[in-house]
Order: sequence, then C-alpha cells, then structure tokens
Amino acid sequence: MNRRELLELIREALGGTATHSAADLALSAVIRAIQDGLREDGEVKLARFGSFRMKKVAPRRLLLPGSGRSMVLPARRVLRFVPSSTPRPTKKQG
Repeated sequence: MNRRELLELIREALGGTATHSAADLALSAVIRAIQDGLREDGEVKLARFGSFRMKKVAPRRLLLPGSGRSMVLPARRVLRFVPSSTPRPTKKQG
C-alpha cells in the first residue's frame, strides 16, 4: 500500500466527504506524532495496532563477496515494529 491508497482509505473512513487535503493533513499529523514520540521516548505503542521502537544495533564485521575483504558496519539505531497480538474488531455481516 502506498501513501495515495492510504489517503483514499482515510477519506472513505471519514465518510467520503473529506477532501484530499484534509485526509493528507490527518495522515501527516499521525506520522509526525509517531516520529516525535520516537525521538522523545524511543517507543510508541498503539493499542490494537502495535509498537514502534528504536533499537541500538552493535557494530558488526561484514565480509564482502567476491573480493574477500571485510569492513565494519558501524553501530546505528534502527526502527522496529511489533504488531499487536490482540485481534482488531471485525465488522459483523448480515
């Protein structure tokens, strides 16, 4: 799914009356809030969705194929997402 498809789903969830720019503002606000939470706390938990967490990864040595040379990949921070184990509610049919 790309951003355009996500914006269309947001418009539909808002009853189809929202403009494209309103849906874009809503999506941007959510993404910005997640980014700010990761910067401040290093973790963002969304109930019935999952958790975003910044994790420190230690440096490691890599072997370059073909040349046989090695290099060191420096320590870095990476984003991890763990989906919620709680199933989200489904719409009842019928």
